[in-house]
Amino acid sequence: MNPFLKDKTVWLSGVEMRVVRQLGDEEVQLENVNSGELVNHKTFNLLEQYTSGELLTEGQRRHLLRTSQKVSRPPARMDHMSAAAKCETRRRMDYLIRLERMGAFQKSRLDLVQDIKIVAATKGEGRPPHVTTIYRWKEKYQKAQNDVRALFCRFDEQGGKGRSRLDPEVEAIIHDKIETVFLSKKKSSGEEVHNAVFLEIQRRNTQRVESEWLEVPGLRTIQRRLTEIFAFELAVARFGQKEAERRFAHHLGARAVARILELVEIDHSPVDILVTDEDGLVIGRPNITVVIDRYSRCVLGFHLSLVGHGTPEVFAALRHALLPKTYLKDRYADLLLEWECFGWFEVLLMDNGREFHAESVTDALLNLSIATEYAKSKTPNDKPHVERFLKTFNYSFIHRLPGTTLDKVHKRIGFKAEDSACMTLTELDRAIHVWICQVYHLRPNAGLNGRAPMTVWREGAKAFPPQLKANAEDLDIEFSQVCTSALQHYGIDLNTFVYVSPRLLTLRRMLPEGTRVDVKWPAQDAGHIFVWDRLNEEYFKVGNKDKEYVGLTVEQAQVAKKAKAKADPNSQLAQASAEAVIREMADSALKDKKLKNRRKGTRLANDTTEVSRRPAAAAERSDETSIEAPLQPNQENVTTTTPEIEMEWSEALP
Repeated sequence: MNPFLKDKTVWLSGVEMRVVRQLGDEEVQLENVNSGELVNHKTFNLLEQYTSGELLTEGQRRHLLRTSQKVSRPPARMDHMSAAAKCETRRRMDYLIRLERMGAFQKSRLDLVQDIKIVAATKGEGRPPHVTTIYRWKEKYQKAQNDVRALFCRFDEQGGKGRSRLDPEVEAIIHDKIETVFLSKKKSSGEEVHNAVFLEIQRRNTQRVESEWLEVPGLRTIQRRLTEIFAFELAVARFGQKEAERRFAHHLGARAVARILELVEIDHSPVDILVTDEDGLVIGRPNITVVIDRYSRCVLGFHLSLVGHGTPEVFAALRHALLPKTYLKDRYADLLLEWECFGWFEVLLMDNGREFHAESVTDALLNLSIATEYAKSKTPNDKPHVERFLKTFNYSFIHRLPGTTLDKVHKRIGFKAEDSACMTLTELDRAIHVWICQVYHLRPNAGLNGRAPMTVWREGAKAFPPQLKANAEDLDIEFSQVCTSALQHYGIDLNTFVYVSPRLLTLRRMLPEGTRVDVKWPAQDAGHIFVWDRLNEEYFKVGNKDKEYVGLTVEQAQVAKKAKAKADPNSQLAQASAEAVIREMADSALKDKKLKNRRKGTRLANDTTEVSRRPAAAAERSDETSIEAPLQPNQENVTTTTPEIEMEWSEALP
């Protein structure tokens, strides 16, 4: 007779086996449950192993199965415990370990008492734990299968910590008043909540017998409840949902890039300094537009302007970023500056300013094969590197220069920025070049693991050399305002000026009647525009019919034209060239006593760094066409401010 039935489970030398089949009365085939191996065993040998205890049946193994099912427990940590509880826990463990080493638990009770006294004397304790306490610790430790958590001291869980002892109705009143009084206002205090709770309890007590009156909680109880409010919930109450989401957003770091010029960030910022003119008069606070490479943190280009931060400033900064900085050798030959950062980038990340959403900007970048991307509204963390640079630029550099306004009005104690201002826009531009090339680019950057931005740029430039995908002349065309205009028999009428050329009139003959053409007009030069030739698929240059406006910005040309039109035809103003009129109007405004008017003068003079960085181009443009109209004999002496000019500049700009 074979006692090993089919599918019965046995444990052979601790290995779980299943009976597959009986091979007669003298042999059994077993399967290893874990590996699936089939092994034939003699029935007599299995019975012999069963008798010796090497083979166990399921009933014999049941108690072992219960103990083998280990419950997953968190690691034993005492971080949440107080100092007193930690000290007591270590004391209990020390006593059990010392007594176990002495073999005290195998001795009699009296001997254990003596051993406890010996351990207490060794530890310097005058009052050792009672022998019953030691037995209780040992029992807990063994029942927990030698888990040290059984000895953890529970001092911190004694009493009612974390549990309210107030009447549930009073607790409900407190929570209600916190919601309606404290969290419903932009600013509140514990005293207001306590007063509201007191009045509500008094009102309810008027409807109760004296023996059932509700007890008013103390002010300290209310203050403890206020400290338990979630920080996010408090921010929502104080600043609104959107601001709270911004403050507690998950900042997991900026989007990673793998090479230089893969992603470039651009932004404007006021510069915390007042600049002066050549005579030392304060003329305003400039704005800076910065283009920075995300991978290397290098500054690709920047533009300073006292005019504002519109589309022309964006174009000037992008032009400075794209082209090599060859002007440094001529303009700053004594400084020996090296600025290797330039080239076409793949994506330009901008914020949601009106100038960045302009059609001329998006059209120019698209034609230059540069993708545009916009950060989320009111989310500066989408372009953190340019934001961080602008803060470093102002705090670490500008705030140390004379004439700084600092970042906050309340910090300007004991001095006036107007009194210490002494730097012109040109001198500030020179200082910024030195700081970027010799300080910022060369010092370690925490975001680059301590490496300098220029080091990272050079490494990236070896693997991915910067590319020049368009000519400088192409940039002049693309970095212009875009519009469509009717093509008339006399040319194109745009911005109160007439533009005409032989090629333009020839193009009119080859187009259907009434056709409008695409035009790009540079805001920095009213002397010409660019017209799209749809037949040859290219832009061509068309000059201003009135040559005296060549070299002036469109705004300057319009102001000069308006001033001359209002003047007496026989007056000195009407006979002067447009350039002389603008120069005289700007000088007059810059000498005004009011800072507001001097700021208008800087705008009228187009005081930016764009012109000074292209001296060769400006000289070439001046040689091509004269910007002056025929002078009257007394015109060359236009150096004083006439009443007509003084009246015109005050009305020229808003």
